[in-house]
Amino acid sequence: FDLGFGDRADGIIEISLLEHWRNVLSGHSLWNTPAYFHPHPGTLGYNDGYFLYGLIYSFWRLWFDPFMSDTLNAATFKTIGFFASWWLVRRTLGWQAPVALLVAAIFTICNAMAVHAVHAQLQSVGLVPVAMILAIGAVRAEAAGDRLRARLAGIALVLLMAAWLITAYYMAWFTLWFGCVFVLCWLVASGNWRPASAFALLKAHAATLAVCFTVFAIAVIPFLTVYLPKAGESGGHGYWKMLGYLVTPIDLVNTGPDNLLWGWINRGMGALLGLFAPDPDLPRRVFGGEHESGFPVLLFVLAVTALWRVLRRRVPADPVLFAFAMAVAASWLLTLQLWVASPWGAVFHLVPGAKGLRVVLRYQIFLVLPVLLVVAAVYRHRLMALLTERRAFGMALVALLLVEQLNIGSAAQLSRSAYWTPLTTIPAPPADCRSFYAVQTRVGEPLYRSEAMHAKHPHNDDSMLLAQIWRVPTLGGYSTFQPRDWVFADPLKPDYDARARTYIAAHGLTDVCRLDVRDARPWQRVR
Repeated sequence: FDLGFGDRADGIIEISLLEHWRNVLSGHSLWNTPAYFHPHPGTLGYNDGYFLYGLIYSFWRLWFDPFMSDTLNAATFKTIGFFASWWLVRRTLGWQAPVALLVAAIFTICNAMAVHAVHAQLQSVGLVPVAMILAIGAVRAEAAGDRLRARLAGIALVLLMAAWLITAYYMAWFTLWFGCVFVLCWLVASGNWRPASAFALLKAHAATLAVCFTVFAIAVIPFLTVYLPKAGESGGHGYWKMLGYLVTPIDLVNTGPDNLLWGWINRGMGALLGLFAPDPDLPRRVFGGEHESGFPVLLFVLAVTALWRVLRRRVPADPVLFAFAMAVAASWLLTLQLWVASPWGAVFHLVPGAKGLRVVLRYQIFLVLPVLLVVAAVYRHRLMALLTERRAFGMALVALLLVEQLNIGSAAQLSRSAYWTPLTTIPAPPADCRSFYAVQTRVGEPLYRSEAMHAKHPHNDDSMLLAQIWRVPTLGGYSTFQPRDWVFADPLKPDYDARARTYIAAHGLTDVCRLDVRDARPWQRVR
């Protein structure tokens, strides 16, 4: 159990934020101001908030150290995802038990999530089936005239979404986005798109909608108060920065080089591009990293054929399934990139919150469950017939669907012995230190990725976690965005302490300490 999900940078930053929520629950921190970038307020808005993660993590911290608790937090969300997706298919939709088990299994072990488990915030995809269960329950109760039950389910849904937004923005936004696209598609498929019909529908359910929207408007206030000011300060992610993280046609089936069955696609395309590319790093940028979010080939083929079978009918037999398939196909196609052109540009500029997304490729991870539901809706009866009449062939097909999700690569790169144990040997700051900044937190720190990355991360990331453990804020830190006067990169350059003193003077700070574990006395007062 030495290795946990994440790497030297993202993993430690995430754990520091989980420790922040533990300090909030114990009354030692303001909820919106983690103990870094001191003394700037509202610094939670520079990164994902990890709120729901922090609640579960704090439970595990009653028994385990930060790194083990972080791993158990990921396991908890995997468990939620498995049982919620099973419940969605078996109980909410009422489909066959083997189909429910297969959907839950593939959703839980899906290749894309295994590859990108290094990004802890993506584990919140396990909440997607929970949101679907609540949404379906609310709609069914409203249609049956059980307004109380509908409103309770709707309130639970909007509270989940508000908490999810302040936990992991990508998956929460994708869920809201897909829900809006689905509603528009349903209005078209059901014939309620005309203004008169839409208004009549809205009027019939106005009270329940008003209750749910009012609760959401109140519940989302913490998220807005934290993130809107920081979005205005940082400007969000620019279009050209986002453009390199859209879905290219090959990304639809790009499962990475280590997928057990289909890794050769990534390796082959990378080798082919490498023959002609002037930059040897180009194949990795085009096919590696976030681009490894595609679907295994068999599931992709089943998805395309299932979508075609549903959408080819002009008069849908099932308007809900038709709308759901239309939402999957339309929202997926919007993410495609052809050179510098992409329909996502319209979404980026017109849809609220889209500028907060840089890696649009992660939408394919969100789509895993919707795609599985479309495939199951179309092929579940055929699968059950195979399992009954040609059992060996049916079991072989199920096995192939599972095996093609397996990836021999590992996202577990965060070693407790390498990255946690050394931090426990650093003495706590003197009692009169009200804040600190770090120069070096480890002796003999190996290079992290590159010189540029190393100059930003190790000392800052460690100081974030140590600040939470000691409950003494640090001036440094690192996140998706930094304050404009952040000066805590390149700690070994001669002007580093001078930059830090300028920052201290600008903010009128006193009783600041300097941490450098290379010194016999690692703590020094800054004068």
